[in-house]
Amino acid sequence: MATYLFYDTIRLNRSAGGVLNVSEVLLRSMRLSPDDQVQPVSERHPFVYEAARRLRISRFVLDILLYNFHRVRAWFSGERMFSLFPNYFLPFSPFGRHTDSIVVVHDLQYKSHPQYFTPVKRWWLDWNLRRLARSAADVVFISRSSQEDFERHFARCARPAVIFNPVDAGPGGRSRENAADGARTQGDRYLIAAYHYYPHKNFGGILKLFERMKREGLVDHLDITGNGAAEIERMIAAQAPALRGSVRHRGLVPRDELFRLYRGATAFISLSTSEGFNLSAAEAATLGVPLLLSDIPVHRELFSGYAFFIGGERCDLAPVGRYLAEHHRTRPTWQHSRDCVPSAVAASYFTLKRRPAPLTEAMQ
Repeated sequence: MATYLFYDTIRLNRSAGGVLNVSEVLLRSMRLSPDDQVQPVSERHPFVYEAARRLRISRFVLDILLYNFHRVRAWFSGERMFSLFPNYFLPFSPFGRHTDSIVVVHDLQYKSHPQYFTPVKRWWLDWNLRRLARSAADVVFISRSSQEDFERHFARCARPAVIFNPVDAGPGGRSRENAADGARTQGDRYLIAAYHYYPHKNFGGILKLFERMKREGLVDHLDITGNGAAEIERMIAAQAPALRGSVRHRGLVPRDELFRLYRGATAFISLSTSEGFNLSAAEAATLGVPLLLSDIPVHRELFSGYAFFIGGERCDLAPVGRYLAEHHRTRPTWQHSRDCVPSAVAASYFTLKRRPAPLTEAMQ
């Protein structure tokens, strides 16, 4: 039996957002394995983790210290131990090329939108991702598009893999019919935008498309969840008075409430200018909700044949109306829903290290 040490130190970063959600779902799923032991470092070293939290020690420093400690310990004990880092950072080590490591790369937002990152942050990311490309770690990309972005800027990794994010759609899965029918009976036709505010999410474009759809009688409201209420309110204040009352920012909502909002929505909308995966869209698709998405590579990769792609601000709304009606009539299934079941994703991670490794490779 191998031991997987899951570096959940990303929890020390309060602004981790969707990456933290993915990390927690992956950890829960992997811990259900009967064949391997999976333990988060916060549980293995509770006092060290709590001290780091209280003293605001960087997760990078903590990862470096714990990773090298466990490498030396495994070398002396002969224990088969692997380390999983859920967000791009591969700790420095004088002991080999990290063949015992798995590192997840989500996206390269800082390359698409450098204006939103400081020069120091961009240098730090460049340096770390170059190190990752030269390592012998298993590097997991959350989509083929994310891998292609990486390879456009850095070298191809020695051991790359594409594993989609785990999607936890809650109890009941696809059973959206009753909730959706109830929402329509009440006459509350709404779009749902369920994600935090970031510039690349293009809320300005969402408001413009919503205004046109409302004018055409396709929807009545736009519901927004997540952080960023102040930024959203400023954008709404600039809209016409008739539109302001139709946009509802619900803030952070419990998961059960979020799933209820998904199921009752006329459609989920995301007009992001770049994404590594788009977890919210995947959650909605898993529940059978229609998707209105920007026409970017990762959306084409994941949602072709299921979503409607918005080509620009002045797109023709007649095809949108036909898509929504057809979707409601046929209720299609998202083709990647099974690939993103958390247990299936966890199994894919385990296959990366299933082959036996000689003890002589432990320090490589």
